[in-house]
Amino acid sequence: MEEKIKVKLLVDLTKYGEGLVPGTEGYTVGRKGVWSKASDNFITVCFPGVETLDVLWKSLEIIDEEYLKKVEEKNKTFEEKLKTAKDITLNLGSYGGFKYLHFTYKDGDINNSYSVGSKKKAEWFLELFNKYGLEVKEVKEK
Repeated sequence: MEEKIKVKLLVDLTKYGEGLVPGTEGYTVGRKGVWSKASDNFITVCFPGVETLDVLWKSLEIIDEEYLKKVEEKNKTFEEKLKTAKDITLNLGSYGGFKYLHFTYKDGDINNSYSVGSKKKAEWFLELFNKYGLEVKEVKEK
């Protein structure tokens, strides 16, 4: 799913290749390099006529309209499925700090279990659950 996504460079990478300045456009070619094979934070990007190298995702802006539409549709479908979420637990540490969020939801006849370890991502889910009026149980570790 990561191949041939049109991207734009957000940072200066001229130390890796002449012409790799902010605004340079290219496209992803999968996980070809050492860094991208070892970490989901990187993706191999071809900047035509300049360089092909592993780049941090956060250093790129996706500008591929077709890809962005597919992602938006997929997110809307997922959000609809989240209306069926239950057993939602917000797990907190002994001092009340975020640890993880866990819930189950239905996708047709299939029950899915989902855990979120990122506080920022969990906040998005919690906001959505609040919008849908779903109960969230807080569990504090001792």
